[in-house]
Amino acid sequence: MQTFYIKFLNDEDRKRGFYELARRSRIGSLPGEVYQVSREALKILEDRHIGYRRASDDEVKIAHDQVRNPAPSVL
Repeated sequence: MQTFYIKFLNDEDRKRGFYELARRSRIGSLPGEVYQVSREALKILEDRHIGYRRASDDEVKIAHDQVRNPAPSVL
């Protein structure tokens, strides 16, 4: 399965898009509102006219770094 990293264009698209993909496909969520979706999921978004864009390489790297190297908690 080929995956793509996307960001929704606005908050309304994010809500609608996440809902539609959670119901009809698979969606992975990363920090910074970066989402990992399949090619089929992109078609679902396009068919429903939900705005999104491909996340840049830097946005994806930052999101992955936040997951892999979280900030230490201070007690």
